[in-house]
Amino acid sequence: MRKKITTSLLITCMILLSCKAQNHSVTEKNSPVADSTLVYENNKVIGKISQPTTYNCKACYRISNSKIGNIKIKVPVSNRVINNQSLLEQDFAIDKIATNGNNTVIKYSSTSSSKAYEMEVSKDYIVRLLTYSYGSKDIKIGENDYESFQANSICQSEKKIKIKDAITLNDGYVFTNKDCFDCPVKYTIEECIANKKKGVKMNWE
Repeated sequence: MRKKITTSLLITCMILLSCKAQNHSVTEKNSPVADSTLVYENNKVIGKISQPTTYNCKACYRISNSKIGNIKIKVPVSNRVINNQSLLEQDFAIDKIATNGNNTVIKYSSTSSSKAYEMEVSKDYIVRLLTYSYGSKDIKIGENDYESFQANSICQSEKKIKIKDAITLNDGYVFTNKDCFDCPVKYTIEECIANKKKGVKMNWE
């Protein structure tokens, strides 16, 4: 009987340890930012994430736990009114940081909209910027006749931007009209970009 109880306790401990390990192996987006996470403005600490504040943020940010080499990643923070209280909340969540050859790709998303982003970094330069969001597009199917289709609005730029001491995630990138296009949702984002480069006509049916 004692042997059965001991075996049962060991199995229970293993299950608990396994669950704990799984809870720690999540992305930064899914991990709630601790209340102890500091918020800065001009290198000065002005508060902490998710805590009530009377401070009016103009250019606030938190420093991500992730880095690219020695380059820090700054995540913009702004005031959000929740339950009639002004809280400091991050504007973006880092979904994934991955390698692409010798480059590093930061994938992140807005915490207040459906927009998603990719930033590709090579040494001291940002070499590619991508943003996309879900929506719809009206396509002409006849004389004065249009039909609305589900679509992703995509913008991509491959200009080199010098990195100084840190990368700041933001939504203020400047794209030209030729950088942006709409694509049917039946294609993946990668397929949309590849088709546009090849001049393949999109099928909206």
